[in-house]
Amino acid sequence: MADIVKNRHEIVFIYDVKDGNPNGDPMDENKPRMDEIAGLNLVTDVRLKRTGRDYMGVAKWAESSDGYEYDVFINGDPVTSEQRAKELIPDITDNKKHNRQSAAEALLKKCVDLRLFGGTVPISKLNMSITGPVQFRFGRSLHRVDSVFVQGTAAFVSKEGNEQRSFSEKWQLPYSCIAFYGVINQNTAKETLLTDADVDFLLEAMWEGTKDLITRSKMEQLPRLLIDVIYNDEKNFHIGELDKAIELKSEIQDEKIRGVKDFRLEIFELKELLNKFSTNIKRVRYRIDPRLKLTLNGEPFEIEGLLDGKTEKLEK
Repeated sequence: MADIVKNRHEIVFIYDVKDGNPNGDPMDENKPRMDEIAGLNLVTDVRLKRTGRDYMGVAKWAESSDGYEYDVFINGDPVTSEQRAKELIPDITDNKKHNRQSAAEALLKKCVDLRLFGGTVPISKLNMSITGPVQFRFGRSLHRVDSVFVQGTAAFVSKEGNEQRSFSEKWQLPYSCIAFYGVINQNTAKETLLTDADVDFLLEAMWEGTKDLITRSKMEQLPRLLIDVIYNDEKNFHIGELDKAIELKSEIQDEKIRGVKDFRLEIFELKELLNKFSTNIKRVRYRIDPRLKLTLNGEPFEIEGLLDGKTEKLEK
């Protein structure tokens, strides 16, 4: 029997981008998304999920003995969700006697992204809406940023007969260090058949998938810190807003930051919260880029000491 998730999780994921655009707004000249009042860069949860899906679609895990598979329902193909469902479970969707429960269970066992994030599947006469147990807020930069408009010369002329090449234009950020916060609801996990192995695959996909974003606008995105707080079995408790307990500190102006050498992450408040609620916590898992500097009350700090006796490195 697969190990269905029975623990509440809180996730903090921090990554950065240099001279790129982590999530352009197509309704606004594809400019980097911004909280204009606070001066912070925004990245949608949809962008993070896409990063995970893109990775999971290539680096599939082996099928488990319980019939769980690791296909990705939303794989970028230009098809309707009904067409995609029929591709994945034709034996059920072609059967006139199929019902919502059997179709949903078949799709959930087939597709890891539906088990994680849920989705809407409007199969004729079924119209399934699956609420995912894994939910993320928008990512926000930990410091103020400035977007810049960059122009260049294109490789080709705009039309035949022209001698002057056209110009390329794009918006990008010199640097942005972005923090995402998410929660895994163990109660909803039972409904989507989410397993502990699926969660491990998600965490791998977030880390490795970010490194796989090698496009012109996404080049130089690197994962820096991933923290997975796992609470005690079957408990409806989590601390909340753990990302707000991490503060970026720098001796230079926010907008002039250009890399991890220019700042440190102060985690005093995070450690205080974890210590305060340690009896509710089963363990804390982490991955960290060794180039990232952490401090506790301004002094250098090693992540292994985040929660005494309960902190362990997250293996790939």
